[in-house]
Amino acid sequence: MSPLARSRKLTLVVPLSPPGSHEGGVLELDEDGHAVAAGAGQGDVSVIASFVLHRVTPVTAGRRHSLTCWVHGPGFR
Repeated sequence: MSPLARSRKLTLVVPLSPPGSHEGGVLELDEDGHAVAAGAGQGDVSVIASFVLHRVTPVTAGRRHSLTCWVHGPGFR
């Protein structure tokens, strides 16, 4: 694991594509072993603790654009 990955605290994901421009590409969070879809509206910000399991489902049609940022800092205590 890279040194930067160890210091990631928060992940921010912002969908940039308008609704209906693609199929799939859903940001899912693992909540006790069950996938839960995060907010997907254009411009909505999802803030996730970086240690929470998450994924984006495959895009099956169209194009999905998003902005992803990470907040770094000392480890959680």
